[in-house]
Amino acid sequence: MAMKKRAEGRSPVLSPVPTETAGRFSGRMRGWIASACLLLILLLLPTLYDGLFGGSANFELHRVSLIGIFVIAALAQNVLTGYAAQPSLGNAAFFGVGAYMLAWTTNDLNWPFWLGILIAMAASAILGVIIGGPALRISGAHLAVATLGLVLITGSLLDLWDKAAGRQNYDLNTIPLWLSDDRALYFLIMAVVALLLFLSFYLLRSRVGRAWIAIRDDEAAAEAFGVNITRYKLLAFVVSAVLTGLAGALYATWATTASSSMSSSDQTIAFLAMIVVGGLGSIVGSVLGALFVGFLPLLLGQLPNPLVMGSMQIQVATLTTGIYGLLLLLALIFFPHGLSGLVERFQGKRDTRGGQA
Repeated sequence: MAMKKRAEGRSPVLSPVPTETAGRFSGRMRGWIASACLLLILLLLPTLYDGLFGGSANFELHRVSLIGIFVIAALAQNVLTGYAAQPSLGNAAFFGVGAYMLAWTTNDLNWPFWLGILIAMAASAILGVIIGGPALRISGAHLAVATLGLVLITGSLLDLWDKAAGRQNYDLNTIPLWLSDDRALYFLIMAVVALLLFLSFYLLRSRVGRAWIAIRDDEAAAEAFGVNITRYKLLAFVVSAVLTGLAGALYATWATTASSSMSSSDQTIAFLAMIVVGGLGSIVGSVLGALFVGFLPLLLGQLPNPLVMGSMQIQVATLTTGIYGLLLLLALIFFPHGLSGLVERFQGKRDTRGGQA
């Protein structure tokens, strides 16, 4: 009898961990391990490129830096469209404004580069508030069309600014000397990307992120549970605008110029393709979509230019927008959850096999 009581006393200590808790813990561990491996690869990539590409390693790193900028832009679009369920097509406007604000503050006003970055983000945030306020009164296709109109208006105004100043593009002439080195620029952009992904991970799991997801899943139910719909939708616009403005400023730094084509329907389609192909409402999807869309021009660059098809000659550069549209169509048909959905499905099968074992 005494032995039975002692055994019963030990049983709570030896009770197994609930399956759901263990699965959550193992999933989190896999995520941290994957993040650490990715960070290690990014740190070693310049050395690997030296061995692979030799003298052209810096040029290849320059291309990778561009994909890092795309990750920031895709993350911004996903916050607004994938999490807060606002089908906005206006992020290309923030992209162009961020680039031009950096060029204006550093070239014309002779302000420090880092202050110019902050001004670019602040200007994008203000534009996000100006646009986000009225946009809250509409939704769905009406919001998409209205924000697309913002992109066209912004592109026209930036082009008019260039013509009034007698230039074709707004070249950046006062970038810090150390950023002219491709390796330094690479490490700067990747550090910014890593920091933003880390902050986004916790933001989207905070009260703000849960409110966005609640609005996306059922706006009426979210409002019934006390979620301030107007406040959180406007916050999504501002956060997305700030991130996109930062991406635009970094792009101008990367290209050493700002162009009105940064605020165009083509750029809008590229941002949309990133999150649809990568996966809506997924941080991993933002990264995968940016990788896919970022490498697409490199793949097209391997084609002969012009591309000869019978009696026709097609400039490869003109295919990019059409291919983006085709990717959107195919992704919606065959991969409704994007590339991140395939990753999650693979992880789910692996967990199932592990449980059976």
